Amino acid sequence: MPDGDSDRCGASGIKSHVRQIAQHVSRCVEALAVAMFALVFMAFIYKIVMRYAAGDAVAWADEVSVVLFIWMVFLANGFVLKDRHQIAFDLIHRNLSARAQHAIEIVRGLLVCGITVYALPGAIDYTAFLWRERTPVLRWRLDIVYACFALFLLAVVARSAWRLIALAAPCRRKTGPQEMRR
Repeated sequence: MPDGDSDRCGASGIKSHVRQIAQHVSRCVEALAVAMFALVFMAFIYKIVMRYAAGDAVAWADEVSVVLFIWMVFLANGFVLKDRHQIAFDLIHRNLSARAQHAIEIVRGLLVCGITVYALPGAIDYTAFLWRERTPVLRWRLDIVYACFALFLLAVVARSAWRLIALAAPCRRKTGPQEMRR
């Protein structure tokens, strides 16, 4: 989850330990996403073979593919994809001074973290409410199907908080945000 922070600031043992845990979680989720993608591909191929070779439209394969894709997108975006790989509109940001960039990144972090924390209880409550509903074919509970969204929101909060802590470090203020991304 942390974005490649180096130990130039003399990171304490706790920060280093958190960074190691985050990297381990990221690698595990990445492997899980790869496995899910392989399963989506296999379900897709199975559906094609069954439809054209056996004349049987396999509805469950579509449902499995959609659920796996939802989980793959939210887990990978929350736990694997680094902030610097997100799509950003930074035409103005990159032309500002390092100090102004730093200030904007703090405001951005506070907004992302604050809005996500504000939305989290409602999102979790609605996801929990979905236990009553089920998928059409396999009858999977929708609260389980969409639980990945709550995990995604929690990851966004954790990543934003970690980023704000990194931005608040005294040596980070001297180097500016561009140095922090490397």
